[in-house]
Amino acid sequence: MIIQLDWFGCHPRLKWETQIHQTLEQFAALKPISRASVRVEQQSEQAPRYQLSMMLSIPGPDVLGRSSGHTFEEALLELRANLRKTLATRLQKTRRLTGAARGVKPAHRG
Repeated sequence: MIIQLDWFGCHPRLKWETQIHQTLEQFAALKPISRASVRVEQQSEQAPRYQLSMMLSIPGPDVLGRSSGHTFEEALLELRANLRKTLATRLQKTRRLTGAARGVKPAHRG
């Protein structure tokens, strides 16, 4: 997996990088990720202060998640939840489109 981290308005922190890598490992366990692009933005005069975006290149359409929070941890938790929801929705849609009742011929699938 190729990981690209972009920092805007803040300096890279080892703790934050570790948390981002752990998040990517969790998603890599669900789907193989070939490339991940993460943008961390800290705005000094606006609320919420932190904005995160993550794009994952996976088989099928890429997944893009965005979040914001008053702390980095809050924004990262929201980002994880958004990406999990997107991946779960795609998985359910795939199962619904390819699934058929047992014994039904492929030509009669809905």
